[in-house]
This record gives sequence, C-alpha cells and structure tokens, in this order.
Amino acid sequence: MSQCKFCGKKGLFMSIDNNGLCKDCSPIVIQEITQRLRILEDSTKLAQTGKTFQTRLSRCDLALEHLKELIKYEKKDIPTIEPGPTQMLKEFSSIREKIIKDETLNVAKKAITKSNLATTSSKKYSALSTGFLKVREIYENSKTPVKNRKIEIKLKSLMHKAKLNGFLDAAKKAEFKGNKKKAIDQYQEALYFIKTDKIPDEKQKQTILYIEKKLKELKS
Repeated sequence: MSQCKFCGKKGLFMSIDNNGLCKDCSPIVIQEITQRLRILEDSTKLAQTGKTFQTRLSRCDLALEHLKELIKYEKKDIPTIEPGPTQMLKEFSSIREKIIKDETLNVAKKAITKSNLATTSSKKYSALSTGFLKVREIYENSKTPVKNRKIEIKLKSLMHKAKLNGFLDAAKKAEFKGNKKKAIDQYQEALYFIKTDKIPDEKQKQTILYIEKKLKELKS
C-alpha cells in the first residue's frame, strides 16, 4: 500500500512519485521547495558578498528562516537540498557568527587605532567608548548571547584602563607642578574608581597599593 510522505494518505492504488508524494501534494510541495531554494541561493551569495554588514547579516538570517522551513520536509524524508537542511542550518549559523565577529572586530580595531593616536586620556576613552557603543549595538541588534560578546568585553576593559590612566596622569602632572591638593584629589578619584568598579580588588592590588602609597606621601 502506497502512502504520501507529506499528507500521509494511504491507498492500494494511489500513485506516488519519486519524492514519495501523491499527485495532490507533489505540485504544491515541489513549488514551495523550488521557491525556497531560489531564495536560499540568492541569500547565500549576498550573505557572503554583500557590500554592507546589514546586507550580509539580513540575508544570512533570511537563509536561516528558509532552511528552518525546509527541515519539515527533511523530517518527512522528502528530498530538498544537499547537504540536508539541518546540516546547512549549522553551517549558516557559523557563517552568521563570523559575519558578526568580523564586523565587531573591524569596529574595535578602528576604535583602538584612534585611541592609540589620541594625545589625551579623555580622547582615548572617547574613541574607545564610541567603538564600544557601536559593538554593543551590533550585538544587541543581532541578538548575540552575552557569553559570546568578547569584543565588547575587550573594549570595556580598555575603557576602564583609559579612565584610570586619566586620573593617574592628572595626579602625576599636578604632583610634578607642586600642586599637592590637586594631586591628592586625582589619586583619590583613581582609588574611588577602582574601589567601585566591578573588577575584584585583588586583580588590581598593585595599582591600589601604589595609589595608597602616593596618597600617604602627599599627605605626610
């Protein structure tokens, strides 16, 4: 007895094609699969060669949507694409991650380069902050899990360093000019900054000890 893989109808004399489909389901299923494969082919090209990040990401997401729809046929053992939709879905998920990673790396590199060229701590911080916000926006819009946001974490660490160096540089400059009051104020700002950030004090022990030593010297 023949049975259609899609609708499940059975019949002793029912005609089934090479795809395991009855005459009623065959044209509908084949048309849908053909349309999805066409969109998938176009999306694959643009996901790899699109001129902008948004184009590449949106086309990758579109490909993922159509692959998810093709999986319902794969589960019914109806041929669609080779490799199968499930395997292709994994490959496109990896492609999507790479698209996001490449874009965030590009933004971060530009921000770090600009920061390295900056002449003041505030300008260094500003350059890194701008890059950080762009990277965060990319992650948020692409719904990237927090655990995978390594570039965001890296930029945040550099921002923290630039902010701290800003206080320390100002303190050293004031100390050099003999302005003890301002030097003390800036060292205290640096100490407060470290004590209230989210980084464990143990990891910043040497810096804390240095600042406390300088404050003791200036106050004596």
